[in-house]
Amino acid sequence: MKASSLLFGLAPWILFSLIAERAGTGAVGWAALAACLGSLLLAVRGAVRDGLKVIDAAGVLTFGALTVLGLTGGRHVEQSLVDYGRGGAALLLAAIMLVTAFTVPFTEQYARAGVDRRYWGSPVFRAVNRRISLLWAGVIFVMALCHLLAGALGTGNLLLNWVVPVLLVLAGLKRTEAMAGAAHIGGDAAPRH
Repeated sequence: MKASSLLFGLAPWILFSLIAERAGTGAVGWAALAACLGSLLLAVRGAVRDGLKVIDAAGVLTFGALTVLGLTGGRHVEQSLVDYGRGGAALLLAAIMLVTAFTVPFTEQYARAGVDRRYWGSPVFRAVNRRISLLWAGVIFVMALCHLLAGALGTGNLLLNWVVPVLLVLAGLKRTEAMAGAAHIGGDAAPRH
């Protein structure tokens, strides 16, 4: 699996964080709308190409709800979304990733693009993707805790909102590549395209 395609799927989540923090309370609803539209674009693109991805659908629903709250709520709601919106959204994303690890791992949807179709039903393919999905659920959960702590501290905490999350994502990407590269399906290394 190309970890970069997984990162591309997380782009709307990152977009929301960037805009919400930089533009502040008055723009948090618009930040959510931009992320919702980005998720919708990815969802439609994915559905046409190789099927709807759970992360894209979750983004549309999450950011759709945040858009409504941000555009219709008062100043207090907007400030709460700036402080806790990205942490709450990340917590929801981590929960979705965790649930998929025990049903159909969300990373399978990304991995299928680089693995021959005959291996998709393989127990090894499913096990590797379960471990990678659990990895990402953990990465995003820790990131959510950092965002929530930063919101509670009430400052534009560079360390908790950006440095630690970026390092977590980079470590997650590196570990994903290693796990996918080490996977042996059907006795041979999983073919990459």
